[in-house]
Amino acid sequence: MPTDSRRRRRLERRLRGWWAEAAFVGRALRVLVRPMAALVGAWFVGTMIERHWGAPPGGVSPRWDEAMFTAYTLLLGEMGAPLPADPWAQAVLYLMPLFGIVFVAEGVLKLGFTVFNKRDNAEEWIRIMASKSRDHVVLCGLGSVGFRVLEELLALDEQVFVIERDGDGEFIARARELGVEVLIGDARTENLLRSLNVTAARAVIIVTNDDLANLEIAMDVREIRTDVPIILRLFDQRLAQKVKHTMGIQVSLSTSMVAAPLFASAALDTHVVGTHRVGGKLLLVVELVVGPRLAGQTGTSLLREHGLTLVARARDSVWRTEVGPDETIVVGDRVQVMVPSHRVAEARALEN
Repeated sequence: MPTDSRRRRRLERRLRGWWAEAAFVGRALRVLVRPMAALVGAWFVGTMIERHWGAPPGGVSPRWDEAMFTAYTLLLGEMGAPLPADPWAQAVLYLMPLFGIVFVAEGVLKLGFTVFNKRDNAEEWIRIMASKSRDHVVLCGLGSVGFRVLEELLALDEQVFVIERDGDGEFIARARELGVEVLIGDARTENLLRSLNVTAARAVIIVTNDDLANLEIAMDVREIRTDVPIILRLFDQRLAQKVKHTMGIQVSLSTSMVAAPLFASAALDTHVVGTHRVGGKLLLVVELVVGPRLAGQTGTSLLREHGLTLVARARDSVWRTEVGPDETIVVGDRVQVMVPSHRVAEARALEN
């Protein structure tokens, strides 16, 4: 069930979305300027012609107010005065309803196309949406890693704006199906980052396939806002460590550094399901089946007697990560515990 904070964030996000919709419609109204100007111009010309050459046979020219009203009704497809005697005036006034239909239809179609077809106006819509957002996440790069990061963020109910350079990327359509706004462009363009309201963002995640591009993006972000958390993907482990200490980036991850321990540990023992590094110490998450030696233990006793930190427990194939320190595990339960890498064999022996 969603927590109160999540409900509040969803409500705030929905309200900001409505605000963005209103702002987008307001900007879309600019497309009416040209057809409305043309409509006013046709009204002015019709008024002038009606005033000076609009006298009916044997009659007199109408007053200015009468001429304005006649031109107005003609633009709306109605005839509010006798046909003038002048043939040229007749021709123009015959065309007035056509002008009115064309200019009104142009305005309505342009407005409708702009408002209801956000896909073709994606950049404008995303900029407006981001400008109204707060505590969102900006994700730079939508390759295989970027898309997996995106899925995790959505599972955490985060609002995400994505920048992807390759407009033909394989994950763009899938991201948009998930309701994510994807802006096509090079994140190294500073104005592009600013347009996603980095100044109000909760974090910026940079996971493109180019180390130099990632560094450049990170520096641009840092120039825009000095305290926003930056999570940076780097392939070069030494470079990752230097960047972490010199650029003030809270987390700097080398892909190989993250993946290598898990690959190596899982190859040696298939019960290893995760890794966590604290300083230079590698901790492994090991999955165990509770046997007689562990039955009756609690989270507290596991830590005290065996040095195992209980992470999760599964009973009847349902995993729980919120396990109380005094809950008892029984034979047949599956548990995940965290141990230092050199104690994996010792932990595995407790299954017997």
